[in-house]
Formats: sequence, C-alpha cells, structure tokens
Amino acid sequence: MKGVQKLPLHKVFHGQSETCRLQLANEQGLHDGHNLVKVVIEVPEPAFQCCNMKFSDLKHKAVYGSDGKKVGKVVDFVFSFTNNKIALKSVILGGSRIEEILESAHVKPDKDPLFGLGCIDKITDKVYLKTACNSLQTTLDTGTIAAEDMKLSKLAKLRVIDSDGIKIGNVIDVWFDSVNKIWLVLGGGFVEETLEKIGTRPNIDFLVPEDYIASLTPKEIRLKWTKFQLRATCEKEYEKMKREIVSRDQVGDAREPQLRLTGAPPRGFV
Repeated sequence: MKGVQKLPLHKVFHGQSETCRLQLANEQGLHDGHNLVKVVIEVPEPAFQCCNMKFSDLKHKAVYGSDGKKVGKVVDFVFSFTNNKIALKSVILGGSRIEEILESAHVKPDKDPLFGLGCIDKITDKVYLKTACNSLQTTLDTGTIAAEDMKLSKLAKLRVIDSDGIKIGNVIDVWFDSVNKIWLVLGGGFVEETLEKIGTRPNIDFLVPEDYIASLTPKEIRLKWTKFQLRATCEKEYEKMKREIVSRDQVGDAREPQLRLTGAPPRGFV
C-alpha cells in the first residue's frame, strides 16, 4: 500500500545547492510550489485483528487466495517471544490428508505455505487473503520461522508450572481479546480441580494473560504465582464475574464461558 508524504527539499536532495534541489524536484515532477517535495512512501498494510477468537475457531478453516484458488487449511500458528511477550507471527497451512501423511513419512519435504495477519482480508466460515496463492512464502523459506520462534503445536507440549516449579497444566488453545492481546487457555488436572472447587461449569475456558508469564523456554512455561495464588485469584475473579452479571440484571446462569485471571492474587496469598 502506498501513500504520499511531503518533505523539505534539503532532506530529499542531500549535498545539492538550493537551485539544484529545485531544478531536480521540478524535473521529476515532485515540487509542489511551497519548497516541499512530494515523496511516495510504502505504508504497511494494517494487520488483521483476530479479536475475540481462539485458534480452535480458525483451525481447519479453508483458506483462499485473492485469485480465488484454495491454498489449504489452517493447521498451526507461529509465535515469536520477546521478553516473555507473545506475538502471533504467522499462520501455517496444510494440504490434503495424503500430503500430510507423505510429509510426516518424509516421502516429500514438509513445505507448507504460511502468511502473516496482514495478508488476511476477511474471515467467515473460510479465510480469504489479499494475496495470491503463488506469492505466499513457505515454512522452508529462509527467515519465515526463526530459531527462537515456536509453533502452537510445540507450545501445547510444554509443561506449565507455577512459581514453585509444580506442574499445573498445559496450553490447550490461545485466545485473542478485544484489543488483540493474546491469552493462554490452560487445561489439565489442576485447572479442572480449581474450576470444580469454585463451582463453574466444566467446559469454561481458563485464561491466563501473558503478564502472568515469568519465563518461557523450549521445555516449560513458568508463571509468576504459586498454584495457591492462582486458585485464590480464580475465586476472586469468579465472585467478581457473578457480581457484574447481577448488576446488569441478567437472568439465568451466572457462569460465563470464560474465566480470565487478571491482576495480582488477593492479599494474604502473595
């Protein structure tokens, strides 16, 4: 996407006299009559916002290029990590079941197309891209997946431990909130026990923000709080959720499909 910016002559034509600058600008049709030069600049496409969506909402959706051709289906995410902050870098596409089997058996190279959020035009029951199929990069192209990047399929295999090193579960999904911030959806025995203890329904999403992450390595995700602090925070957030629902005069089940851990644990548990 291109835009136009106006800059002073001396910033565009360095090392030239004022007369020379004006002559060069006029020759190139850039001068606007006010000692400014019109410069065409590249403006990056705004990234698509996956607000209020989970990876599981996108997984297996068919993806079509701007040329109308089907590229494949969503099979994985690639995340980058900087200072324990998580950012979605790209989406990986898979082909037919036969292709996946051949790739896993090393009969053919594991070469899957991928794209960034800026390539997405819209998402319905399918994903539509602004880019043609033949212009997409692949997982084998240099620089598409850095050594420090991690696929969601790999992230889901990491242990999630509390600040004392006790395992509390694993990542079963990721969720993007209303401002496109990433939350981890956790599952496992501790999560199930906690949700049962505070009386929520069993299929509620247990969401942990990136602010809760103390460190992330190729082997594990360590959170900042102990499991007792996390459980106390769950109880606090659930009581808060019920009060908010009552204050809105909503009738029915006060148990919503998400329980988001925010802020620090209640006093007495820190």
